[in-house]
Amino acid sequence: MFRPVKMCKVNILVLAKHVTELTRRLGQCGLVHLIDAVSQSQDRLLKEVDQERDERTLENLINRCDRLIEALGVDSEAEPPTLGELNQDDVSAILTKIFTRYQEQDNTIRQLLRDSGSLTQESAILATYPLQQVKLEALRNLSHFYLVTGRLAPSVLPRAATVMGDRAILVQADGQEGNVLVIASRKNRWAVEDELSKFGFTPVEPPETKEDTAAAAHEQMEDELETLRRNIEECRRKVIRLSEEYGGILLAIRSRLRGLLAVRRAQQHFGRIAQLYCISGWTPHSEVEAVRKLVAENTDGAGVVEVIDAEDDILVKAGLEDVPVKFSGGSWLRPFQMLVANFGLPQYNEVDPTIFVAISFVILFGFMFGDIGQGAVLAAIGFWMRRTKRQIPAFMRDAGGLLIGCGLSAALFGVAYGSFFGYENHDILPALWLSPLNTNDITQLLATAVGVGIVFTSVAIIINIINRFLARRYFDGVFDRFGILGLLFYWFALGAGITLLVTGKLPSWAIALVILPLVLLLLKGPIQLIMRRRQKRRPGSEEDEGGILNIIIEACIELMETLTGYISGTVSFVRVGAFAISHAALCFAIYSIVGVLKNMRIEGALGGVLSIIIIIFGNIVVIAFEGMVAMIQGIRLEYYELFSKYFSGDGIAYEPFQIDEKNDKPSTDPESPA
Repeated sequence: MFRPVKMCKVNILVLAKHVTELTRRLGQCGLVHLIDAVSQSQDRLLKEVDQERDERTLENLINRCDRLIEALGVDSEAEPPTLGELNQDDVSAILTKIFTRYQEQDNTIRQLLRDSGSLTQESAILATYPLQQVKLEALRNLSHFYLVTGRLAPSVLPRAATVMGDRAILVQADGQEGNVLVIASRKNRWAVEDELSKFGFTPVEPPETKEDTAAAAHEQMEDELETLRRNIEECRRKVIRLSEEYGGILLAIRSRLRGLLAVRRAQQHFGRIAQLYCISGWTPHSEVEAVRKLVAENTDGAGVVEVIDAEDDILVKAGLEDVPVKFSGGSWLRPFQMLVANFGLPQYNEVDPTIFVAISFVILFGFMFGDIGQGAVLAAIGFWMRRTKRQIPAFMRDAGGLLIGCGLSAALFGVAYGSFFGYENHDILPALWLSPLNTNDITQLLATAVGVGIVFTSVAIIINIINRFLARRYFDGVFDRFGILGLLFYWFALGAGITLLVTGKLPSWAIALVILPLVLLLLKGPIQLIMRRRQKRRPGSEEDEGGILNIIIEACIELMETLTGYISGTVSFVRVGAFAISHAALCFAIYSIVGVLKNMRIEGALGGVLSIIIIIFGNIVVIAFEGMVAMIQGIRLEYYELFSKYFSGDGIAYEPFQIDEKNDKPSTDPESPA
């Protein structure tokens, strides 16, 4: 609970014929965090496993499968059926067969749509042709007359007819506004066309057709269009039948291919020598036996598993490899592990800060948001988020756990403040501690907030000291500004300040106790230099002198940072009390508005209804706004005032190799098929 889960390194040796199946089973069980096996070989006997060609082949097959699933309209989220054993050649042949059948229908549909489009245009022209019952062939063979049909805006038709005069006759088609027939002599053709263009006339030539009249040609084209539509629908039904026949197979193939692609990508971490493969990774100590059993079952007992505790691993001890971190503890800690992970992860040899974060965060939130009713509402919302049967993301359920803890803490502080939905009547609900709005209690409230900050800061420094000692960095554990000397300075300075406030005097021994840790911190650099010289890690004296000057400057700067850091970090917790006061003041404003309504003496039940509405709406605003503010301030204090003293967040997460055949999509984004 106070340390990450104990991890072990496993090196698995298997024959080449077993490696694919074992990799798949490891991915299904999710037990091993894979690392580069080649780098684990001290004698560099292992060679890298190159799966790039297979990966490209599998990605192409998956892309083809995705395109077919999309083109056939298959439900991509449906559960795939069970599929027998298939190799890549079989899969490629099946996909080619399905695509060929689909492409045949797709090409047919495309051609039918093109034919339908051109026929639709010609049919529309014929439908608007002015001379529906006149033989088109006769119109084309007129030797003395120029005849043309087209479109002309109705508003300019009278003026155009006037301008044309005797040179041409303009006839508007019955019931077809804008469609006109122009009749002129052959010799006036060019003059008529020139005048018509000035009025925006657009000629429409009748399409070539074997029928005698435009009406008959239009009827024939409509019949052809209907035939094309039936053919298109028939092709589409064939595509639907193709989807019903092969949709499940495509989903199963894609699932199988994704799993195989995940296996090939995982094998990039493996090492190989001849027909022997090496798989290296990290697994929790509690899962070692499960890994042994899995290897034995999938290698016919021929696989070998070497287990090394993290503390005994050569690369880890040399600082050349980091051990992945997995949080320990129950589900109630997950919301606070989420807070920690959002900043970073502890290193394997550090204290897991989750417990401290959980305690400190809920206390800080409750301090700032103390109210029985509002805290109960937050807890109820969190309980609903935690227990609802609706499909919500896992992080939302974890956030519900966070709201439960914060809401209960706020309710407890509400009891201490004597506040229920912002209403304070100490005759009915006496404050067990103090009231944030009582002027006599404000000083005590702010002082308590600073006191809470002092306690949390001290715990953070103690955790930092423990982390340094666990990492065997004893010198840093003592001489760091957040080490033993820094903690002693902090406590002695606080003690001196309290003594001065209480007695009005500051004894010389108190001053000495404050100065002594600072002097030792100032000597940190020279002491390190002496130790390095003894270990012969430094070059000649000339460079050492330059190093001494730099060390002195750095020591002075660090000393100033120590002083300002402790002062600002401690004073920063005053905001906790300040936000508690602002929360109470905002609640007080709600009931002040209600009091104004009472003084207005609104007749009937209207005044009571308005008061209830204001109280409910006001509390909703306070819960949303002040709750958000308290959350933000709590996170800020955790990240910037506490984490900065003991937590770097440089750890790496334990991410076991897992195969999610349904969601493990390839990195490429394939184009849809035609």
